[in-house]
Amino acid sequence: MAIYRKGADTVALRASADRLTGMGRELDGIGVECNRAVGSLRGSWGGGDLDHLVQRWPATSQELTACRGTLDSMAAALRRNAGAQDAASGDGAGGSPFSGNPPGDHGIGNGGDRNSSNPEDGPGPYEDIQDIPMDDASLGMDDIEQGQIGDCWVLAALGPVAQDDPDFIREHVRYDAKAGTYTVTLYDDGEPVDVVVDASVVENGARDPNGNPNYASIYEKAMASFHGGSYDDIDGGHSDDAFETITGRDADSGGESSFDDIQDRLDNGDLMAVGTEDDDAFWWWEDEVDDSTIVPNHAYMVDRIEERDGQRMIHLINPWGPDGGTLDGEQKVGDVWLTEDEYKENFDSTYSVPGKEG
Repeated sequence: MAIYRKGADTVALRASADRLTGMGRELDGIGVECNRAVGSLRGSWGGGDLDHLVQRWPATSQELTACRGTLDSMAAALRRNAGAQDAASGDGAGGSPFSGNPPGDHGIGNGGDRNSSNPEDGPGPYEDIQDIPMDDASLGMDDIEQGQIGDCWVLAALGPVAQDDPDFIREHVRYDAKAGTYTVTLYDDGEPVDVVVDASVVENGARDPNGNPNYASIYEKAMASFHGGSYDDIDGGHSDDAFETITGRDADSGGESSFDDIQDRLDNGDLMAVGTEDDDAFWWWEDEVDDSTIVPNHAYMVDRIEERDGQRMIHLINPWGPDGGTLDGEQKVGDVWLTEDEYKENFDSTYSVPGKEG
């Protein structure tokens, strides 16, 4: 399931810190005005209620001061994190701020040995396979059902590539019946790299919605070999990195984006994936995902934007497959139509790469 966020946006961190500092100043101003108001009441009001209010005011004023201190501490923490991220980025690091590869560990895709047969630590035993279906009808976004590996970031990039250009997939995946292997061409900084894997797939990996091995099964195995030789090596990542590894083309990543921006990119022939927000927002004013339908911290494939019932809506496809699967007892959906407001409430990142016509 996991989608790992790239190193923190230090500009955004410092902007948030400035907002918190501004809130603290506003809180100071409110305290001063309240203090004046309480003082002015003595000339126009009397009795026990006034005495009670005056007695309570010092404690309330201290609470306001404490809130100001909390806001200042939060702002300082954001600025420290921004500084640390700048320092890490300056050293060439690029790990996730949440989990996954530590800063500076860019994975095996940037050089080194590659496992050329079976990745280790597979989720379940291996099953020998032969030639998988590679006709157009078997190479689409809705032909993917993610298994027990947290590689939604890979599958959400792979599906749009396959649907956009089935010939590309057929050219990049070759089966050798005599050797019992598949050769998958991936890309390292734009340079093609042939990854050879045995003609077998793990029991609980990606398959088609009917549970049969398919192109996603082979790509998943090749990506695990490419990134280090273990399925753990693809447990969490960034869909723009997957786009680049699969296609060899330069990919982009950004924030949630408007419908207009997404539509422009689709019109230009770009392929897109989007990422949901985390389940638990760090700040109280941040949105959280709609747990009834949307999977948090997860990548979805972008199909299209169109007018439905008088509203522009975006159609997103879940790599968990047509039935959507379940999470913590909640039934999710395999695809979802969202208005722009609903989309922005649930998604906070976009990933794109030029397609066949891009």
